[in-house]
This record gives sequence, structure tokens and C-alpha cells, in this order.
Amino acid sequence: MARDCDPELDAQVRSAARDGGLVLVTGDPLSGKTRTLWAALFTNLSGTTRVLAPLPGTDLRAVPTVLRGRGDAECVLWLDDLDRHLGEHGLTAALLAELAHLRVPVLATMSDEAYDAHRFGSPDHARLLSGVEPVELGTDWSPAETERLAAAAPGDLRLAGAYAHRARHGTTAYLTVGPELFGEWRRARRANAHPLGHRIVLAAVDLARCGVEEAQADVLRRACELYGDTAPVSPEEFDEAREWASRIRHGTTGMLVPGTEAGSWRAYGSLVEDVKDGLPGFGPVPLELWLFAVDTVGRVNDVLVRARAVLGPEADTNPEALLTLGRIEEEYGDEEAAEVLLRRAADAGSTEAAGRLGGLLFDRQDNAAAIPYLEKGAESGDTEAQCRLGIALMQRSEHWLRTAAESGDGLAALWLGDLLCGNGAMEDALRWYLKAAGAGMRADVATRIGEVLFGFEEYEEAEEWFRTAVEEGDSDGLNGLGRTYEARGALQEAARFYERSAASGDPTGAYNFAIILEDQGKPNEARKWFVRAHERGDCDGAFSLGLSLMRGKKFEEAEVWLRKAQEVGHHRAERALADLKAARTADGPGSPAPGAPDNVTA
Repeated sequence: MARDCDPELDAQVRSAARDGGLVLVTGDPLSGKTRTLWAALFTNLSGTTRVLAPLPGTDLRAVPTVLRGRGDAECVLWLDDLDRHLGEHGLTAALLAELAHLRVPVLATMSDEAYDAHRFGSPDHARLLSGVEPVELGTDWSPAETERLAAAAPGDLRLAGAYAHRARHGTTAYLTVGPELFGEWRRARRANAHPLGHRIVLAAVDLARCGVEEAQADVLRRACELYGDTAPVSPEEFDEAREWASRIRHGTTGMLVPGTEAGSWRAYGSLVEDVKDGLPGFGPVPLELWLFAVDTVGRVNDVLVRARAVLGPEADTNPEALLTLGRIEEEYGDEEAAEVLLRRAADAGSTEAAGRLGGLLFDRQDNAAAIPYLEKGAESGDTEAQCRLGIALMQRSEHWLRTAAESGDGLAALWLGDLLCGNGAMEDALRWYLKAAGAGMRADVATRIGEVLFGFEEYEEAEEWFRTAVEEGDSDGLNGLGRTYEARGALQEAARFYERSAASGDPTGAYNFAIILEDQGKPNEARKWFVRAHERGDCDGAFSLGLSLMRGKKFEEAEVWLRKAQEVGHHRAERALADLKAARTADGPGSPAPGAPDNVTA
């Protein structure tokens, strides 16, 4: 990259190549002194020129003799950090004169601080440097240099990164420190180095590649857990690794640098550009991180733009990339784009995409299109798809049942009534039950009509339909008759119908009959019917029997039955067991010894 000082430097190098002499470039650390002088060497000297680059501290007094032994071969003496090559055995004014006689150029660099110290310090060093006009190189780039950088950026990703980050990082520091940072970061992934620190920086780099330039520390900690089979990272481990990653290198920057918000961090810009450049060992951003970026950071427009640019080309061959991009489009509200992508992913075999597409269509109330995709999602274990599928099928069922029922189909009217009853639409359900009765389904629907009327407290009408059910051979009507009499206070009549219902095998009838007996002060008789209710599947039977036994201070037997109620999931059993424990304590050691209830079989 051309600097403003290049013409002056080129002229000095050509002059030194012709006549010998010292060419010196000075500047601040990381101003690009070495790179600029090296470029001038290759620009102005022939490709056959031999470069002698002795190590600091090398005795240079023998250099003329060595050069004379090379005959007419063109040579140049390269002394980077000239201050480390000074002294009695280093470069002196006398040695420089001898080299000039041999027409050997000496190319050297020196920091501004070192130059000032030596030029205006000891007489020997001053004598060496006094005849040299150094080429000064600054860290701040001029407008002309910045324009040249902008022109060159499209063809070079590193220059493009330097241009993009010029306001945040010094351009020369970016170009000089970047490779050093990248090298250290890359090697840090080894198990015996700093693998967690490497992963934290990688997470920051990949988030930047997703469009999230900076993130809070906790976001980085969770993001770095998305790589491979890594274990969760504790806050303490993360803080230690983050401190390593953010440590200042080369007096300039860390791999992680503070963001604009308190507690936020970002990757140093050149690292992001290096990974974008596709350097070996660094693959694409994990698909999970794209979704993590959206879910955690929120709707940052850059994320959508980057996702389209990066995941779009992958979509033709990668259903998971299709799914990820579809989910991002859905999150950003473009349902039309999301539907296209999710459909392609679902048709390519992604069951997750099928479930999500089915959900989009379901929300649009397009159940006919949604159901096939929801079925695929539901079969894969997607609970949200299972729920929506159930609702969609119910809605479709209602549509077709209503269509058939309106055409006079009695069975459809009955099922439609059941569906509406389950939805709580009791008046609508009653209307269709009555239509089913009128269509020849009287025996099947009479008890249902009685139950709805009972819920409306229309007891006399309910009684008529329950009696119809009994006359038609539906013994469930017996329990309904018992309830209508009980609701009107006719407990003897209610008990008679409950007993008949219980005798027919109805567990609810047995339970209700037991309750009547318990209320009449006949606990032993009641307990027999609680047992029968339990044996026939009534979940309240065991619970009520346990309470009855507890009231009778038959604590051991009560515990047995309450635990049975707990086993079948009775919602009050656990509380009753606690009450039982308290009752035992309160009753004390002088309480009657518990015994088995009279005539009760388990």
C-alpha cells in the first residue's frame, strides 16, 4: 500500500544503490517502517541483490571483507532496529564510509524515540547519523493515503478491513498487529494453550460475521458453548479466559476489545476480516449461532442481511441452512419469505421445518394446507405441532360434522354435539343433540340431552330425558335421575336411583349412593359402595373412603386408601395424607386401636 513518503524513500534507495550510503526510516512503533522500507528495497533494487541481515549484536567489522570476497555481486546490508546494531563492533561512521566506498547501501529502521536519543546523544552515534536525512513515517494516514487505501480495498480483504476499521483502529496498527494477533489466536486452540480463550474470541468473531458487532459478556459465554461437544462454561472460567483474550498485545490491542456499551466486548477487527478471508481451519458460522444471535441480541437488521447473503447460497444443498434462514425470516416478520424457505426445507426432509411451516399455515387458518406438514412435525415429537394438529383436526372435524348434520345425518349431529359440548358451547350442543334425537338417535342421545339440561338447572326437562334414556335401555340415565332428585332435595328418591345405577355397574352411581349413605349416618354401608366405585374405576372412591375411615379414626386403613387415591392421581390426596398425619398426632397414644372397617374388602 503506497505511502506519501514512498517517492522520497525510493529516491534515497536508488541513490544508495548507486553510490552507497545509509537510508534510514524512522517512526512510531507499528507505523509500518519495516514493511515500507522492504517494499522500497524490492521496488528499486534488482532481483539478484543479496541481502545481508545480521542478528543484533553481530560484529559488523568483517562485513567489508566478506563483501569484497563476493566480487561484483550486488549486496545490501539490512539493519532493522538500527539502535541494536550500534556500538564499537556495530555500525560506525568509519564502517559506513568503507561500505559506501564499496557502493553497498545500508537500509535501516529506527523508532523516533531511539533516533532522538542517539542522534542527539553520544558523539559517535551523532557522527554516524548527522549526515543522514531520515524518512519519517507517521501512524496517521493522510487524506491522499486514505484515498489510495479505499481504491485498493475492493481487491484485498485485509486492505478492505483496514479501510472499514480506520476510525476505530489505526490503519498501520491494523495492518501490522493483525497478523500477529491472528497467529497467536490460532495457536491458542491447542489443548495445552488457551482453548477456552480461543473459543470466546471465535464466538465474538462469528457473532460479528452474523451482524452482531459486540455482545455482553454473558452472551459471549453462552455463545462459546455452541461449538462442538463443549461443556458448560462457569462464570469464573469465562472471566479468566476473557482476561487472557483481552490482554493488550504489542502495546496496542487485545484480541477482544471493549464495546461501546458497558460490559460489552467485540473481536478486534482484523480477526473478523481474516476469518472472512477463508483462512484454513475456520469453517462457516454454526447454524445454531445464527438463531442464537437473533434470539439473544434481538432484531438487528444486519443479522437478516448477513443471513441472506451467507445462508442463501447454501440453501440449494443444505436443508438445515434453509430451515435456519426460514426461521430468521419468520422472526423478522417476512412470513412470505419464511414460508417459501420452510416449504423447501420440509420437502427436502426436515421435520422441524415441516412443523414450523404447518404452524405458519395454521396461524393463517389454512388448516387444509397445514395438516400434512403438522403431521410430519407431530410424528417427529414436536409438541407444538402436535397441539396445533389436534386443534386443526378438531376444527376440520367440526366443519365436516356440521356439514353432514345440516344435511340431516343424525350420527353427525350427535358427534357434533359432543365436540361442541367439549368446547363449552352447551346451547349449540343441545340444539344438535335434539336434531340427532329427531333423526332417530333418541336412545343414544337422551342421556346427553338430560346432562345439558341438568347443567342449565332445567331439572324437570332433564328428568324427562333421563327417563327416556332408561326406557331406551341406557342405564346411565339412572344416575342422572338420582342427580335431578337430589338437586331438588328428594334424597330418598335420589338414593333409590343411585342404588339402581350402582347395581347396573355404573361407578359414578355407586359413588353417589355411598355419599348419600354417608350423609344418612351409615358409614359402614357407605364404605362398601366406595370400594365398589373404586373397583369400577371411579377415582373419587378411594379418596372418599380414606376420608370416611379417617373420620372414624381408622388411621391405618385410611392411609391405605388415601395412598391408593394418590396413586391414581387424585388432586387432594397429598393434602389429605398430611391431615391424616396431623390427626394421628392430635389423637395421641390413648386413641382406640385402629381396625379394619366392617364388611369392607380391598
